[in-house]
Amino acid sequence: MKKLLIVIMLALVFVACQDKQVRHVQKVAYYYAETDLPWVIYYYDVVGNDSTWVEERWFHENGVLSLEGKIVDNQREGEYRGYYPTGELMSVGSFVKGKREGKGKIYFENGVVNIENEYRDGKPYGIWTYYDEEGNFVDVKEYK
Repeated sequence: MKKLLIVIMLALVFVACQDKQVRHVQKVAYYYAETDLPWVIYYYDVVGNDSTWVEERWFHENGVLSLEGKIVDNQREGEYRGYYPTGELMSVGSFVKGKREGKGKIYFENGVVNIENEYRDGKPYGIWTYYDEEGNFVDVKEYK
């Protein structure tokens, strides 16, 4: 009898814990009409019947990743990375509550920095420095 009670209790704990397990699922939101490849994929954490949007990835028409980043409270949050159709890094920047914030960089396809920039409350701010494809200084612009 005692063994049966322990087995039943373990089974109940197991079933209760299963509802609390987080599943990371993806949903293709948009496809390219001509190729049927994904254009935008949203990722969700699902617990029971509740789901939370946690990440997004955008793709170029050739299927290569275009943009990736996290979602918090249905807004872009943290570091985002953009890529050229070749897969080379194009840009790095951060978001806070859905708005661009902080320092970022834009790269030429050859990997050399094109622009060093900064945003505050979603708007260009501070010193932006521009370079040519060889990495030579070209210009500087200040945003207030």
